[in-house]
Amino acid sequence: MSQKWWVLASVGCGTFMATLDSSIVNIALPTLTKELGLDLSRVKWVVIIYLLVLTCLLLPFGRLSDQKGRKLIFQTGYIIFVIGSALCGMAPNLTWLVVFRAIQAIGAAMLMANGPAIISATFSSKDRGAALGTLAMVVSTGLVTGPSVGGFLISTFGWRSIFWINIPIGFLGILLVNYFLKKDIHHSRQQFDWAGAVLQTLLLILFMAVFDPPLISISGSFPFHFPRWGAGLVLLFLGTLFFKVESVAKAPLFDFSLLKNRTFWSANLAGFLTFVAFSSITVLMPFFLEEVLHFPPQKAGFLMTAIPLTIFVVAPISGRLSDRLGSQELSFSGALVGVLGLFAMAGVFGLGLSHRTTEAGIIMGLCSIGLATGLFQSPNNNAIMGSVPHHKLGVASALLATVRNLGLVTGAGLATSVFTWRLETTRDFVASFHTTWLIAGFIGIGALVASLGKRPARLETGDAS
Repeated sequence: MSQKWWVLASVGCGTFMATLDSSIVNIALPTLTKELGLDLSRVKWVVIIYLLVLTCLLLPFGRLSDQKGRKLIFQTGYIIFVIGSALCGMAPNLTWLVVFRAIQAIGAAMLMANGPAIISATFSSKDRGAALGTLAMVVSTGLVTGPSVGGFLISTFGWRSIFWINIPIGFLGILLVNYFLKKDIHHSRQQFDWAGAVLQTLLLILFMAVFDPPLISISGSFPFHFPRWGAGLVLLFLGTLFFKVESVAKAPLFDFSLLKNRTFWSANLAGFLTFVAFSSITVLMPFFLEEVLHFPPQKAGFLMTAIPLTIFVVAPISGRLSDRLGSQELSFSGALVGVLGLFAMAGVFGLGLSHRTTEAGIIMGLCSIGLATGLFQSPNNNAIMGSVPHHKLGVASALLATVRNLGLVTGAGLATSVFTWRLETTRDFVASFHTTWLIAGFIGIGALVASLGKRPARLETGDAS
């Protein structure tokens, strides 16, 4: 096996570890609530703190890797993630578990911000799509195996073992990076943009608050919602300030000149809208299966694996095709399949999902979302990473991961808000699901249109070499 594929293996190892950890921790929440004697509103911070820290640090670590070297940041990420995992496994209570999960997220941000950049720098335009498709397959493998591996570990060794499993995987990744990833040349020795890093962190937190307003309690007082309009106004102010600061910074955290690249901004916009639309399925479908069809959690979880299993099959094929055909047609096709799937489940083409829906119908609907994601994601990522200069791959890779997380968080907040509003109005579970997926379908149309904004295939990869 050539060295570039060993580099892919070292990146894939970290990606698998991060996705496996995410799905394992989600399946462990019920166990944590029982063993720690706390309710879900407190235990959920084990997941929230990880996602929050991860999303806020992706861009800073992407920029830092362009300045200090990707191998250094990537290998450090492995080390911090392994240390954080070991500490999580020894946490004496929830407070320390949340603190150690934040440490773990720092390592994960270093890994995820650099993965696509390392692959794009290692592989040429002829096989970059195949490599990114393989990476998408690794993500699906982690998501598929997480619930089953987590269930086995928790039942056999207890909840702490779900964090210790990362230690041998992490050590393997560290060895692979050390032996096969070449030390890259530093592209910049300028000072890090601390002002930009702080402002983008505040921006991302406010952005998430707009779609999922937090409950705030002062000195034990009755909690109240921070209003969306208030968060929106502060977001607008911080966004303007961030743009002005970055415009005059010598080495800005985010280079706004990238937005002049039509393929770059349109592909990122399409990716954001796709994740917003499709996250409504991953968030609400388990409730539909358990509350409407009255399936047990184990069966509901089994059916939900239809999405990552389909991605596992489709993503590598789609990635290879994008090397030959370009990304525009494949991304458009993926978005179109997703829109049709969402509309079908919402009842636009018939009854939609209801009390009478068979298991085969559920699997077909979920497979349509998996097919859409597999068709869309690898070519879209290939277009993004192939449209930027080599010395900006780090920030492009980090932004790609940031957009993905923002889309998932935004979609989850929007879907739950629409569903809750509709349920309070109609008291009809099925109608509430249909309304939410109908709106998600229209958001998917936005992704479909944005996919058309990319440059032709012959021009997509001309800037990254």
